[in-house]
Amino acid sequence: LRPAEYEYVQGVPFEKPGDAPDEEEEAAHFFARRLHPRAPLPAGIERVVLVRKLREVRAQIGFTRLAPAEANLDGDIMAGKVKTAMLGHLTDWLPAIEEHGEGLWIQLDTQALDAWEQRAEVQARAQVLRAGWNRELGDLPDQPFFGPRYYFLHALSHLLIQAISLECGYGASALRERIYCSAPGATTSMAAILLSTTTPGSEGTLGGLVAQGRNIGEHLARALELGRLCSNDPVCARHTPEQDPAEQHLEGAACHGCLYLAEVSCERMNRMLDRALVVPVIDQPSALAFFADQG
Repeated sequence: LRPAEYEYVQGVPFEKPGDAPDEEEEAAHFFARRLHPRAPLPAGIERVVLVRKLREVRAQIGFTRLAPAEANLDGDIMAGKVKTAMLGHLTDWLPAIEEHGEGLWIQLDTQALDAWEQRAEVQARAQVLRAGWNRELGDLPDQPFFGPRYYFLHALSHLLIQAISLECGYGASALRERIYCSAPGATTSMAAILLSTTTPGSEGTLGGLVAQGRNIGEHLARALELGRLCSNDPVCARHTPEQDPAEQHLEGAACHGCLYLAEVSCERMNRMLDRALVVPVIDQPSALAFFADQG
């Protein structure tokens, strides 16, 4: 679904006064317009899309014990060490919930990201993260390393949730993330974050999250400030995933003091995070960070 969703958003028109959803958008419960920024967007941000209306349907297909099932970049469950148990042997239906709300789409400059991924510092960091990945998931042949781009987008998403929640009227645990990231070496380059909040009510939410899209520069600056220093530094910044005695093999510089969110907000159970890829941190080269100049 994610590549199709990403492609659809590329064709969303710019907002204009008096905009209202057409019949197709009304039927789909999805109404989005690209932001006409009053000032240039921050360096590294390509576009912001205000999703004024969206519908989300979540269904429970099964359950696991002790550990979550692994999912690929598109969010599809992969066969692996953890198997999903069926809800019932004779059940021919699934429990589901339909929610309505709003979202904020933040799309990164893919050309800038491509150049950033070629830096020697980023490639060296990717090898460190890959070593931890192989320690945790190396026995899953169908689950290749996501690459530093995903770790970067995921960490940036968590920082933005923390920053935006201070102003939008929703707590951080009420905001959810959806990461759009292309695999290393993919022909199509994707890099975007969808932050959303929904409610079971048919009327949706109040628009507080969408309104913050017009202040994305302020929120990004606050997010980078939050990520620059952790209360557990320098231990957090120096974390080596492969050799971690606590077996946190899927995190770089990330912990409860800086990046972790409530489990309802994070799509990866607070794994695959590294704030050193976002903003300069203690004991790591500044060239490693995508937002080194802003940080």
